[in-house]
Amino acid sequence: MNVRMLDKLDLPSLLERLAETRRLIAPVVDRTGARFAPIEDVASVRWDYRNTSLSAKGIVFPQTEPLLAFRNGEAEERIPETPSTVLFGVRPCDARSLTLLDAVFRGNGIDDPYYAARRGAITVVALACNEPGPTCFCTSVGGSPGDESGADVLATDLGGGVLLRAVTDRGDALLCDLDVGRPAEDGEIEAARENAAQAAARMAPVQVPTDSSRLLNAFGLNLWSDVAAGCIGCGACTYSCPTCHCFDITDEQKRGTGRRVRSWDTCAFPLFTLHGSGHNPRPAADARLRQRVLHKFSYCPENFGQAFCVGCGRCVDHCPTGIDIRRILARLDEVLATDSEVG
Repeated sequence: MNVRMLDKLDLPSLLERLAETRRLIAPVVDRTGARFAPIEDVASVRWDYRNTSLSAKGIVFPQTEPLLAFRNGEAEERIPETPSTVLFGVRPCDARSLTLLDAVFRGNGIDDPYYAARRGAITVVALACNEPGPTCFCTSVGGSPGDESGADVLATDLGGGVLLRAVTDRGDALLCDLDVGRPAEDGEIEAARENAAQAAARMAPVQVPTDSSRLLNAFGLNLWSDVAAGCIGCGACTYSCPTCHCFDITDEQKRGTGRRVRSWDTCAFPLFTLHGSGHNPRPAADARLRQRVLHKFSYCPENFGQAFCVGCGRCVDHCPTGIDIRRILARLDEVLATDSEVG
């Protein structure tokens, strides 16, 4: 696979070439913080951000999207026509999250056509982390600051230059097409590995329970009510999460014309599990918080073979009452190790 070294001063011209022939989505910064946006002026692209407020999930799985339109009994499906797109500068945790969403929306040989249309058009250029944030814990859930999972190209900022490593055939084709920089030297490749290793060493470890079946024994723990006492059910944790994928489908109609819409949903909302009968199996906040944690660390490993958390720390950053999933996981690990509260 191609490994190239690009002078940092040549980065704007690379972005301009990408934007000429493809839709370019990259991090920009405004008063709300860093976010991903389609790029028209490459001068707006920010390379020195820590992480975006919202993940890249919305690019392939929009918060709201029409599935079909109907009029007078006739329906028309609305499969998106997505141009060839480069998602540039996404952090490794977000790139890895796309592989988890793939398992949901493209697993078992059945594609969600709306997701697949967007995902299939995207080439992912991930940006390795040289300095993890204070709430990052990717190394505790199987990732790393230099993780290549989900990336087609992995970029590493080496100060005066950027190392570009092709990870997939699609990434290799992109680098060959652009013919950027020069072949990287062995010392530069090793410097990129060392950067990732040093960044990982600066990340505090989190004790994550790894036995998903044993986590089921945590269903009746007192800690759920203890932690949920601070939960206001706002959904900030799930809406900012790159791997949460629950959705609702609603029909909007007026005078015989309307559309069917898919929108993000969240287990934090009281209405999430409300039955048509009026019964709600999770009427209290502690049951809803328990669902979120066990879904990620028990049910998903059982269904997909891995936990649905990439350690980006967004749920910690955005919780208005300071609920910290790292502390919940550490408590779970401690309790399950001693069996003192399991019943």
